[in-house]
Order: sequence, then C-alpha cells, then structure tokens
Amino acid sequence: MANRPCADAIILAMSFTRQHIKPYAVRAVVYGLLVVLSVVFTMATALSVADFLKILFEPEGMETLPTVASGNLISQLLQGLYGWLIGFGTMKALLYFSLLVFALYTLKNVFTYLAAVESSIIRVRVVKDIRHQLFSKAMRLPLSYYGANRKGDILARFSNDTTEYDENVLASLQTLVMSVIGLLLYLAMLFYIDLRLTAVVLCMLPLVGVVISGISRKLKHKSKDIQERNSFLMSLIEETMSGLKVIKAYTAIDFSNDRFQKYNAEYNRRRVRMFRRIYLASPVSDFLGNVIVIAILLFGSWLVFGNDSALTPELFVSYIMLFVLMIPPAKELTTAVSQMKKGRACADRIAEFLEEKEQVATTQQKGVASQQFLTSAIVFDHVSFCYKEGVPVLSDICFSIPRGKTVALVGSSGSGKSTIADLLARFYEPTSGRILIDGTPISEMELQEYRRHIGIVDQDTILFNDSVAGNIAFGSDGADADSQEEVMKAARVANAQEFIEQMPEGYQTNIGEGGSRLSGGQRQRLSIARAVFGNPDILILDEATSALDTEAERQVQQALNNVMRGRTTLVIAHRLSTTVDADEILVVEHGQIVERGTHQELLRQQGRYSQLVEMQSLHDGSNAATEQE
Repeated sequence: MANRPCADAIILAMSFTRQHIKPYAVRAVVYGLLVVLSVVFTMATALSVADFLKILFEPEGMETLPTVASGNLISQLLQGLYGWLIGFGTMKALLYFSLLVFALYTLKNVFTYLAAVESSIIRVRVVKDIRHQLFSKAMRLPLSYYGANRKGDILARFSNDTTEYDENVLASLQTLVMSVIGLLLYLAMLFYIDLRLTAVVLCMLPLVGVVISGISRKLKHKSKDIQERNSFLMSLIEETMSGLKVIKAYTAIDFSNDRFQKYNAEYNRRRVRMFRRIYLASPVSDFLGNVIVIAILLFGSWLVFGNDSALTPELFVSYIMLFVLMIPPAKELTTAVSQMKKGRACADRIAEFLEEKEQVATTQQKGVASQQFLTSAIVFDHVSFCYKEGVPVLSDICFSIPRGKTVALVGSSGSGKSTIADLLARFYEPTSGRILIDGTPISEMELQEYRRHIGIVDQDTILFNDSVAGNIAFGSDGADADSQEEVMKAARVANAQEFIEQMPEGYQTNIGEGGSRLSGGQRQRLSIARAVFGNPDILILDEATSALDTEAERQVQQALNNVMRGRTTLVIAHRLSTTVDADEILVVEHGQIVERGTHQELLRQQGRYSQLVEMQSLHDGSNAATEQE
C-alpha cells in the first residue's frame, strides 16, 4: 500500500503524457532499442573481466578450453574468444583484450548518446505540441474565462508549467525508461548467475521502496501549491508592471516592494522544503543500496567458501560487478518517481486548462452561407444574460435593428450596454432568449464565418506591435496587391490616410507596442480602419470617442460617419452628441430597456434620456469654460 502513491503518480502523469508521445511512437521504440543496446554492451564489458582473468591466470586455460562453457550466457559466448586470445601469449592477449574492452565501451557510449539524442527530440517536440495546444485553446476560450482567472496564472501555464513539465515529467520519463530497462536486464542476468543470491536481493528491495515512498508521498501536493504560488507571483508582477504609473503617482513603491518580497519569500521557503524532500531520496537509496551490497558480499562469500559448485569465484565477481552497475539505475528510478510526483502538478494544471469548456466554434451553418449576409434585420428576442448564476445583467431585452439602420444604446455605467454588444459579437451566449439575423439564430451559425461580417470599434483601442498595414489587415495576409489596395481604402474611409502618409515609412511604419507611437485619435482611427477592412455588414461601436479630446473626437466622429453610411450599426454612446442621428435610441438601466425612440421623441418624453442629455450639456459646458480659461 505504501508504494501505491508512487504508482499512481506515474500512471496519472503518463496518462497525460501518453497522448502527446503517441505521434512519436516510432521514435520512442527506437529510443528503447538504443537503451537496450547500451545496457547490453555495458554488461558485456563487466562480464568479460572475470572470465578473462580466469583463463589468463590459470595455466590449464592456455592448453585447453572447457567443452561446456560455464557462467552466464554472455560469458559463454565470449569464453571461446578469450581462449583464442590467450594463444597469442600473455602480453598480446592483454593488448587485444584492452582493445576489445575499449570497443565495447565505445559502442556502449555511442548507443547511450544516440538514445539521449532521440529522447531529446521527443521531449522538444512534445513541449512544442503542448504549447501549441495551449495557445490554440487560449484563442478558443470564452471571454468569461479570462474575466474569472488571473492573467498571470494563465501565462504561467505557457511558461513555468510547461518548463517544469519538461524538466520533471519528460526528463524523468526518459530516466525511468533507462532505469527500468537496465534493472530488468541486470536482474535477468543476476537470476541466471545465482537464483538464491538474487532472491535475497529481492527480499530487501521492498524496504527501499517503502522508505522512498514515505519521503516522496507529499511531493505532488507541495508541488501544486508551489505552482499556484508562482502563478500568483506572475500575476503580481504583471499587475505591477501594468500599473507602474499609478504606483509611482501614489508613492507606493515601498508598499509594492514589501508586498512582493513577502510573497516571494514565502514561495521560496516552500520551494526549499520541497527540494529537501526530493534530494533526500537519492542519499537514502544510496545508503540502502550499500547495505544490500554488504549483505550480498557476506551471503555470496558464504556460498563460495562452502564449495557450492553453482557459484564459482569468477561468477561471484561478475555478480558483484553487475549488482554495482545496477545501483545507479535503481537510484535514478527512485529520483525519477519523486520528480514525476512533483511534475504531476504541472501536468494537472496544463490538462485542466486544456479541458476548459470552449465557446462552440463550428455548428451547422445556416444563414451565413447566403451571398447576402443580412437582408432584413437583427432581432434581440427576449434576451437575458448572467455572468454569474442568479445575478442577472440583462433581463428580457427585445429590440431590432433593420438592415442599414443605426440603433444607439445609452445609459449609466454598468447598465448592460456593452454586454448587449458582446452578445451580438458572440463573445458570450445568452442565458435565455435568442438573437436572430433574418430569422436565423446566430447560435446556429458558424462562429468564425459569422464574425467576418462584423466590425468592432471599442473604447479600449488594442493595436499590435506591427506595421500600420499589418494592423489594418490584421487576421489577413495582406501581401497581395488587392489586399494592399483594401488597406488604403479602409484608411481613407477612417480619415487615417493623411497621418499615415506623413509617417516615415507610410503604411509599413511600425507603430510600437499597443500603438505607443500614435496619438489617441490616430490609434482610434486605425482601429476604425481595421474594423471596415473586410467590408462588414454589421458595425459595433462601443463608446469609440469617449477617451478622446475635442479635436480628436471630431476627427474620429467624422470617420465613424463615413463608416456607418449604409451599414447596420449598433452604437454605445457615452457622449450623447453621437446619438442624435441614430434611427432609434434605447435607454438601458439595470439591464432593462426603459425608454426607446428618436432623439427628439425622447426629449419630448422628459424621461431618463432627457436627464442624461441635460447632465451631458452641463458637463460639456463646464469643460468648455475650463478650456477658455
């Protein structure tokens, strides 16, 4: 029962690893064969010594060879060769024998090297495959997953967890294969030499297993705790780097340092405790191995001195040499098991991420297949949504956007406006109700194809460390002449062509990380150009001008007017001046539509919209006065 946790660790770690090694099954078999050859030539070298010395120093061995060779199987095959060497004389026999041993060692080292290279190829490719799967999975997970989990914890799966998995599980698996093959071959030869002596050894081995199991029993739990603490540290670092401006502004550098040092110190204390337990396994197994060697010497000597014909002195020497050779793989086996228990936590975390529920990307395609994507209207049919069960964000939302029309959503912060836009973009799925396009639920449409018909301009402009053209044509090759023409056309529509042509390398100018080399208005116009690059049927504008100054807002608003012309548009507006020309305005409060109508109709109602307009006017007047001063 004591060995059960070790076995479970190997089985569970292997269950995750097996599916990733499967594509490299042929290489794994080749690796196993190379390890077998390496061990065989190691045994041949060890076994040859005792038999050669017997023939070399026994005069009768030079005259005649025994008709039936004694000793183990390999020894029997080599005795004829040794007897032939003796015929050349003692000195030449020693020279030829030295060359033979050198050749055996060389072959052993060659096969050991080839086995290591084959194993490293498998390890590198498995880690590459896992990282690719993690990245692909990250792209398919719904946005709700990222809202509920720390970014640092997610990044740790790509970096620390995969590295630890490689160093602990894959490296230990390599050691495990070598150790098991070596132990099996050595044990088979030891049984062949003397059954009784080997039975004594096997009776003592469970003691080693019990002790090592007791040492490594808590490694898996400790390792998982350490991985989670490392993820927290990664999150803390990422959060600190992102908020460095705020930290400096509020003179919180010492506070942030103290907080980081506190968690970092605790993380390292726990790592030290775990390493103490890991590295205790090797010296303990070494000590117990020496105890077994002493027992073998005592019991074997008794058998030899007792004139036991089955165990001759030279066979006993061979036995001792083989057993000594068996000790390193036995030690490596215990270390590998300990490392696997440590690495299992990494495998669990990677597997847990890969098993997260994805947003369905492909279903039966219905409405998207038609040449004209939107011919009638978008309809929100009694849509409700909850981020957390029992906490409604939207309740019974019903409205439609006719083709080519613009519907604006207004309301206070947190009322659910952006959630409506996210549902239309299928970043989330409604908790109840349906969103229809020409009568077809969007949940029945192929996700990627559906999104090709949607352009999104968000208040948080996200650009990539690439050229201007690369950002506009993001997701497209953009290398052919037609695509380059489309990039320039999108830039003209977004009123971005003028400032792009003034840049050092024009459309090939790198804009820096997050568009750091551009102003806020330029970034937003580049985002608009990206949104219209694919000529989408539907536009979602989520407070696209809220973070801009007056001049930048004017430029961006002009670009938006160009973009919206002839397109079906859902506008979320913080500055109500952008909603005046909307075909319909919906006032959203606490997840419900409380008013609807045109700008003039809502003003006449003297309701919530009228209050928002009045507050906006006072705010804008205050800002104008400040600017004049």
